[in-house]
Amino acid sequence: MKQTCAAFTLTELLVTISIVAVLGVILIPATQSVFASSTGATSAHSIAQLNAAAQSYLAENNMTFWPYRVSTNGGTQWWFGFESTASMSAPEGKRWLDLNQGPLGPYIAASGGMSKDPSFARAGTTFKPKYGSTHFAYGYNLLLQGRNQLALVRSGKIPVFATCAQVNTFQAPASARKPMVEEFYYFNTTERTVHFRVGGQAMVGYADGSAGYLPMMAGTLDSRMPGANIGRLDPSLIRPQ
Repeated sequence: MKQTCAAFTLTELLVTISIVAVLGVILIPATQSVFASSTGATSAHSIAQLNAAAQSYLAENNMTFWPYRVSTNGGTQWWFGFESTASMSAPEGKRWLDLNQGPLGPYIAASGGMSKDPSFARAGTTFKPKYGSTHFAYGYNLLLQGRNQLALVRSGKIPVFATCAQVNTFQAPASARKPMVEEFYYFNTTERTVHFRVGGQAMVGYADGSAGYLPMMAGTLDSRMPGANIGRLDPSLIRPQ
């Protein structure tokens, strides 16, 4: 008895390929939308935690904003956590950060701790981690160090926190030919360190405890990685008065 071998005809193959292509067109934007929503939700939750931590700290410290960084015998106390001297001797990407220490550390821990922002995971091999245990994707307005919150003329308009990152071209495995995006911890009026990762805008936490969005200042996009949406905020929006 002669056996027949089932096989796709050329027409069937072309139809199948067309269907797969159409599904790809449909699903990719949907997936991107899910990722974008996840980034927005994570940033909103984290900014709310930072705002709450800041208000608690200010209430217990004469309403005066904390320092960005303090060097100690045991290491560096960043505003958001502590990095030991031993950790700093390790390669970037394998260092260790204690988020429970630092001026805001205990207050952040009391509110449940910070969540990793999915936008960095989405960057894939172009993301350059600093720590092996976690990452911290938010920056502090350097212009507020040592200032009294009560002296601010428009506390509801001065951002204390913002979604931040920087383009790294100077530390391996990053290079001028292979720029990478990495977490960053402050913003000011001159450096391109604000990450406009939430629908093309930066999410910010204001000095009065509220939150909102701010656009990138025109002409400040870091052209080394234009797709990363890293740039600056308008200086007039972040200067305390």
